[in-house]
Amino acid sequence: MNYNEHMTAHRRLTVLGILDRSPAYTAHEVDIKHTLSSRGLAVSTDNLRADLQWLHEQGLVLALHPDEVWFATLTAKGGDVQQGLASVPGVARPEPR
Repeated sequence: MNYNEHMTAHRRLTVLGILDRSPAYTAHEVDIKHTLSSRGLAVSTDNLRADLQWLHEQGLVLALHPDEVWFATLTAKGGDVQQGLASVPGVARPEPR
């Protein structure tokens, strides 16, 4: 795994964690982007939307974008991956607690 793949996998896991700690497990793309940036994982809007779409295709989040405003909701499968109970290639494993 190269550096870009590693950072993408880590960023995807972080997005799942952000959603896990959000009210109703849902967040707006601007809030996700801001939180990623505050954790040293700054990302462009296009890359964030690509990650959300990819996570949606894997069944880890429900990504909706009515009127081009993106929202993401954590699914049960996404929660399992975020907690380390399941694994999906392309998403980093959480660190041991």
